[in-house]
Amino acid sequence: MGVGRFIKEQKLNLIVPSAPLDGKTVLITGANTGVGLEAARHCVRLNAAHVIIAVRNISKGEAAKADILKSNPASKSIVSLYSVDYCSFESVKTFADKIIAEVPKLDIVILNAGINSAEWVVTKDGWEHTLQVNVLSTAYLSLLLLPKIRQSYDNGSTLMPALVIVTSDTHYWASFKQRKSAGENLGILKAMNDSKQTGGMDKYMTSKLLEIYFVRELSKWVDKSYRGEVVVTCVNPGLCHSELIRETGVVRMFGEGFKWMFARTAEVGSRNYLWAATAGREAHGQYVGSCEVQRAADVVTSEDGQKLGAKVYQEIGQVLGELDGKVKMFF
Repeated sequence: MGVGRFIKEQKLNLIVPSAPLDGKTVLITGANTGVGLEAARHCVRLNAAHVIIAVRNISKGEAAKADILKSNPASKSIVSLYSVDYCSFESVKTFADKIIAEVPKLDIVILNAGINSAEWVVTKDGWEHTLQVNVLSTAYLSLLLLPKIRQSYDNGSTLMPALVIVTSDTHYWASFKQRKSAGENLGILKAMNDSKQTGGMDKYMTSKLLEIYFVRELSKWVDKSYRGEVVVTCVNPGLCHSELIRETGVVRMFGEGFKWMFARTAEVGSRNYLWAATAGREAHGQYVGSCEVQRAADVVTSEDGQKLGAKVYQEIGQVLGELDGKVKMFF
C-alpha cells in the first residue's frame, strides 16, 4: 500500500453500523478504550443482548462500562466485565474457561487487544511481549473460544457467528526479514523472539502480518472441519486517534502531524469491526479494511506468501499444542 492510497482511505466516509444485534452476545477484548470501546458502544446501540468487555484493568473497565451505558440510556443490553492479561498464557486460559462456563453462547468475538511497544520485554512465558500479545495469545484465545462460537450457528439466522481478529494496514510495510529462518524448527517465531533479528517499529508491523497468516490458515480449517459454520476474518481499523495508537509505526515514519491530519476518530475506525463481524461469508478468511474486503500485501497473497503463511501457522500450532493439548486439533 502506497502513501497515496493510505491517505485516500483515511478520508473515506465509512458505513455506520446498522445490522441489528438483537439477542446476540458479543465479546470484545481491549474494549476499555479507543476503537474497542467504540465498537462495544455500537453493539449496545444495536441492541445486543449481552456485551462482554474483556480488559486487563477492571477499574478502567468499570469506567468504560459506565460510559457506554450513559451514552445509551434506553438500552436493555447487559454489559459484563472480565479480566484477561495477554502477557500470560495462564491468564488467557483462565479467561477462556470462565467465558465457556459462564456465558451461554458467543455470537461475535472481536479480539481487539494488542500492543505496539518499542521496548523489548520478555514475558514470564519466555516470549517477547509484542509477539506474545499480538500473535500467540491472540491465536490461543481464538482457538479456545472457537468451539463455543460455533455452537451459535443457526442455519435459519441471517447473521453467522464470527471471530474477528484486529490487524493493521502496517503489515504492508513489514520487512519480514524473519522469513529467512523459515526452514528451521520454529524458525520464524524464534527469529521474532530474538532482539538481534527483530526490533523497532517493524516488530509491530510483522506481528500484524503474522496475524493475517493465522486467520487465512484457520479459515481453511473451519471450512474443512466446521463446514464453514463460523466466519473467521481479520480487520484493519485504519489509523485512529486512540490511546493505544496502534499505528505508531506510521506516525514514526511520517510524523505526529501526519497522524493529526489524517487519523480517523476511534468511532469511525470501529465501524470496520462491526462490518467485518456482520459481513458473513464475504469476509471469511479475508483481510477487511474501510468496510470492504481488500487485498492483503503480496507477502500474504503470492505463492511464496501462501507457503510462508502455512509455515507460520504450523509454528504457532507447535507452540500452542505443546502448551495446551486441547488446541492440537486445529493443526
